[in-house]
Amino acid sequence: MREKFKRLLKEADRLNRVYKDRIEESRRRIETSLNFQESDRVPIQVSITTWSGWYFRKYGLNMAEYFMDPEIQAFYQLKERIDAFKELDYDHLEIGTTVGVMGGVVSHPSVIGCRIVSPEDDWPWVDVRYHPLDTPEKIDDFQVPEIAKAGIMPQIIERYEKMEKLVGDLTNVTIHPGDGVPERPLQMAAYARGYNNLIRDMYTDPHLAHKLLRKMRDVGEAIHNFYRDLGLGRDLSDVEVVDLYDNFLCHFSPPLLRKFVLPYYWEWAKKYGWKNWTISSQCVLDPYVEIMTEIPTKGINYLTSFSNLKLFKGTFTPRKVWIRVAYEASLMRNQTPAKIEKECKRITEIMAPGGGFIMSTAILDWATPKENIHTFIDASKKYGRY
Repeated sequence: MREKFKRLLKEADRLNRVYKDRIEESRRRIETSLNFQESDRVPIQVSITTWSGWYFRKYGLNMAEYFMDPEIQAFYQLKERIDAFKELDYDHLEIGTTVGVMGGVVSHPSVIGCRIVSPEDDWPWVDVRYHPLDTPEKIDDFQVPEIAKAGIMPQIIERYEKMEKLVGDLTNVTIHPGDGVPERPLQMAAYARGYNNLIRDMYTDPHLAHKLLRKMRDVGEAIHNFYRDLGLGRDLSDVEVVDLYDNFLCHFSPPLLRKFVLPYYWEWAKKYGWKNWTISSQCVLDPYVEIMTEIPTKGINYLTSFSNLKLFKGTFTPRKVWIRVAYEASLMRNQTPAKIEKECKRITEIMAPGGGFIMSTAILDWATPKENIHTFIDASKKYGRY
């Protein structure tokens, strides 16, 4: 495997050198847009590597075996990036050669006792029917665990050490954490307590809800420090930006977010000197626009294409808040090419003027037709031209 991996590294280096001008053109296009200027067209990104599995299915991989095997992960992560660079003409930057062990959305919830389901040929997931902190007494008794020994983290560390031994002398090796660090306190609280229970607590026992969220905040900080101590992340004081990314945001009203969630992000921001915020969620963020104008939002890293795009463009472009619109994965998989082209036209006509916009997809489902991906790229170029 090492010899095959070395050949991939050489190919990545060759492509980065041969297509240096194309890479720099894409970099300039992105930087120009993030500076709220117009270049030749809007920058385009496609989320088809690492978490998508689109190429892994194309290679005939069993996803459960892939998740468990660091040798397979290292080889095919690099291979899919090379193939995407060759086959899909969106705004690639350099082909990155860092490879990593997959933690996914399951590794961090596992440290608080969530049960993990491992299908025979799919990514593992969290069993949301089981809530490890389903009683007030369990919340009272819960203490932040030693992250390296909790949940499935020992297996993740073991795979990381194997990958480091396999290719660590050839390239950088990391752990792909999934939902980011610090881990999201609201998301962890919903996993731990159960969505319905957490909502009820916020109304009937706010002290208990705050107690749970404080403990999940501490877990998130401990997870971040675990990666830092492994040499895989920066100190929180060096992060600079608060990333309010949480897929459970849309399940909670703005008043509940103000009362139960934002205080803990403000604590992090004050403690570590974070001056700017990025906000994103796979849910529709329309109800939270007012909140987003009250905090120092710098960027919206994931805005679903289902959103009221005119509202976000009109509200945030004047504030110099950049926006990455994600064309939803379900639409990319199920729509016809003609509908995708029409939707790309609609999105770019609203979002492109004045820059501050990146046209992107959500993480693509592995059953997404290749024709639809090419249609998305071609239509975004066609209608996103200045």
